[in-house]
Amino acid sequence: MAIKRYFADKDNTISNAFRSDLVTRGTGSNMGAADVLEVFSIYGQANSSSVEKTRFLIEFPMAGIQSDRTAGTLPTSGNVEFYLRLFNAKHPFTLPSQYELNVVAVSASWQEGVGMDMEEYKDLTYDQLGSNWIRRSGSTSCTTQGGDYHASPVYSTSFPVGNEDLEVEVTSLVEEWLAGPASGGKQNYGFGIKFPDALENGEISYYTKKFFGRGTGDFFRRPVLEARWDSSFKDDRGHFYTSSSLAPAADNLNTIYLYNFVRGKLKNIPDIDKFINEPNLVWK
Repeated sequence: MAIKRYFADKDNTISNAFRSDLVTRGTGSNMGAADVLEVFSIYGQANSSSVEKTRFLIEFPMAGIQSDRTAGTLPTSGNVEFYLRLFNAKHPFTLPSQYELNVVAVSASWQEGVGMDMEEYKDLTYDQLGSNWIRRSGSTSCTTQGGDYHASPVYSTSFPVGNEDLEVEVTSLVEEWLAGPASGGKQNYGFGIKFPDALENGEISYYTKKFFGRGTGDFFRRPVLEARWDSSFKDDRGHFYTSSSLAPAADNLNTIYLYNFVRGKLKNIPDIDKFINEPNLVWK
């Protein structure tokens, strides 16, 4: 099994949650420079029917994947699978359990931004740099508050305990990005990670799940898009032959190629022609 990892080039958490005064919502805040990503749904905190939500966006550049495929480093479509992997970030707050998260395709461009405040949501974009709950970049509004997403594909993964990492196969979407709109695919605007609508708008709180973001100091826990494929070399050792008196002449024009490694390096086999041309010799 061969694995190659590609790293995100931007991410951001967006939220409509209340500040500590339970009056002002953080819809204009940006958390693009934070080292963690967060998702939650809180029901009934400000009043008996209030709902607060947080989602996050993450994008991986396709240029490196496309160049690897062109160069032959990465197999063609149908011969490789892609997995989105995010790593759980421990925290001292309440951790939900027995829930699902959806991974969806973002349908419009967005800016990462430079905000960091994930508590009071005070790092506002002021319609300038960065995305938030109502703006996808600068003064450009989202079509729908909370981000713009394609209706499909939607990938789901469950968290029975709550502290699990996220690992979801997203091959179909990555292949659409690689194909591009001109070939019937999609433009790459990254992934959105959120609770399913039924959980996000329900009367149960799920507070709070965190993952390491691309700015984390832990190199091995950065978000990755992982390509996996079978890189094994296979042969016909169970049914090969150089020639047979029972086969027609056209089927007797065979050549056997052998890889001979000595101390990890390819070496010629001395007098190999002797074994091929003198079948009565025993090769041990």
